Amino acid sequence: MERLNTRQITIFRFIEEHGSISLRALFGRFDASEATVRRDLALLEERGLIMRRRGEAYVLKKSLESAFALREHRNQLAKQRIARLAATLIQEHDTIILDAGTTTLEIAKLLVERSNLTVLTNSLPVANTLSQTNVSLLLAGGHLFSQNMSTQGPEAEAFFKKVEVNKTFIGASGVRASIGLETLNPYEAEIKRLMVQSGKQVYGVIDASKFDTAGINVFCAFDELDYIITDQKIADGAIVQKLKEEGVQVLTPGTP
Repeated sequence: MERLNTRQITIFRFIEEHGSISLRALFGRFDASEATVRRDLALLEERGLIMRRRGEAYVLKKSLESAFALREHRNQLAKQRIARLAATLIQEHDTIILDAGTTTLEIAKLLVERSNLTVLTNSLPVANTLSQTNVSLLLAGGHLFSQNMSTQGPEAEAFFKKVEVNKTFIGASGVRASIGLETLNPYEAEIKRLMVQSGKQVYGVIDASKFDTAGINVFCAFDELDYIITDQKIADGAIVQKLKEEGVQVLTPGTP
């Protein structure tokens, strides 16, 4: 059997990371024509690695290393810098939401010595990190989405509909310059949307690479954010201008 080439492996890894993705989002992301990408997808489907349905590709067979673990180690130093800054903004007696992202997991790791703090999350890794601490922890129930080890669906959505917290810390798969924050999974987008609505203050925790990445589902407009915490200055002038117009304060390590 012919071995997969580097491009085909990269396409599979990308789909694997997100669990499912629109075919349209794949086209133009790789240095290949749309026809070539379609042939690659057909081959991956023949191998039983993915399934195509209604304009989307779904992962069927996962690697030994989970998609969440792959993301956790990507840009990890940047995420840790963001987390250190975010942790300084979390005060005693705060109630906070941490979403099911790898950057928010880094924040959770910095809260293990805290007390008089309440954390709400749908992330199993975040819950596991804080489970043996003095932090009061509330974990949303629901369907387990294995690609990012989170709970989703009606039960999780109902949980976040009825809560209000001081601060929400939320990650994103990408940033749409004229609109706001995006993610690839529509179910994850709905959970994130509710988390944003639940926070009196909303912090987008986004490493610099996400400003060059497009998602599909917008879950948070810029005017719903109070702050963006990122690891370096935002290079895209259009985004900088939009954030200024919407009154969003950008915080980076070293910002006064």
